[in-house]
Amino acid sequence: MPVFGCICVAVGWRHFETQDARLQLVYTQGLSWLALALAVYMLRNDTGVQGVLSENATALALMTLLALGTFVAGLQARVWRICAVGGILFLAVPGMGWLDQSAVLMVAATLVVIAIGGLVWWLDQRRHGTA
Repeated sequence: MPVFGCICVAVGWRHFETQDARLQLVYTQGLSWLALALAVYMLRNDTGVQGVLSENATALALMTLLALGTFVAGLQARVWRICAVGGILFLAVPGMGWLDQSAVLMVAATLVVIAIGGLVWWLDQRRHGTA
């Protein structure tokens, strides 16, 4: 999370022209990511919610918090790419829950990724061989 926060400040810095606006960006990003870190701590703390939620539910909740935090940080920094990363993370949450329940689907997805990687490698080798 500190890395995401630093990236948001670094990328969003050029969108704010005055020193006060840039300082406000640093404060809002810092406080947003600190609040997110505290929420994650509450979910992972042994005396907190950890006993109520299953391990899978906790992981999906943490991923949802990270997606929301990333999206909001992108809005605050006025950087659409960071908002897009948050949106992709958010869309990955139900996918993770769905894939977690189907081992066969996970194996199939892995094989598809390997096949696509092999195809890209083969095409690259062919292109370099004919050039």
